[in-house]
Amino acid sequence: MKRWWMWSVLLVVVMLVAACAPTAHREATVRRDTLGEDIFLAKPIRGKTGMSAPARGVKAPDFTFVSEDGTEYHLRDFVGHPIVLNFWATWCPPCRAEMPALDAAYQAHKGEGLIVLAVNEMDGRERVAEFRQVMGLNLPMVLDTQGTVGKAYLVRGLPTSFFVAADGVVALRWTGMLNDTVLQKGLDLIMSK
Repeated sequence: MKRWWMWSVLLVVVMLVAACAPTAHREATVRRDTLGEDIFLAKPIRGKTGMSAPARGVKAPDFTFVSEDGTEYHLRDFVGHPIVLNFWATWCPPCRAEMPALDAAYQAHKGEGLIVLAVNEMDGRERVAEFRQVMGLNLPMVLDTQGTVGKAYLVRGLPTSFFVAADGVVALRWTGMLNDTVLQKGLDLIMSK
């Protein structure tokens, strides 16, 4: 009887190890500080969010987003990189107008570690993918289909952009369309640190 019980326990242990091995291997091989030029889905933020919008000198609220293959990222994974978070929508004319400049900034500075996340507020994946293709954009996009990331950042109007320094602290918040001067000012603030 004891042998049967021991073999049963051993079999269960082997099955658990085998079931966990692919996940453990995948976690070990995914670099969390790199990001593909893809469309990601934001996961809903649970619990309380801030009472005031992140402003200069305040840590940028963390959020989670997932790639189509299931790889999960957190904004905190990119501490050490300057980040531009741009909240936008396909129906918003100023958002559409500033997107080529954001994509150009991303292309020009991604080799220096710049991350630009275009956080779409509540459009569907198909609409965003079509917009991305028509506009010829390559920057990473995050679908905030439930609006929870926008709520965490207290976005009241679109477009709204946050320039986040490599230490994770907001250097500039800008509501309205980014012109070349403001875009360059924001980049100067976060790329020089």
